[in-house]
Amino acid sequence: MEEELNPLAKEVISLLVFEETFENITSEVNHANPYAVADEIKTLIAKDIIKPCKDIVMGKSSGFIYDSDRMKDYSFTLTAKGMELLEILLKE
Repeated sequence: MEEELNPLAKEVISLLVFEETFENITSEVNHANPYAVADEIKTLIAKDIIKPCKDIVMGKSSGFIYDSDRMKDYSFTLTAKGMELLEILLKE
């Protein structure tokens, strides 16, 4: 599985072994701009590497549906493809 990932993407992936909120992700990455983090999360969702987990505001599972304008309302986690990528990243 060859996937070109930038340093921010790798950092986000490494944080999502367990479910994390958007705010936790932005506070833990070494990136000052939360908009760049949000864009990276959206890209990783589009690549099926991570998925939205829970709509925190509504208190229920979000499945694959989320409002990309309200990232703070969701938590995220790795997909099976994301877990495979994480294993590869850890071996590097």
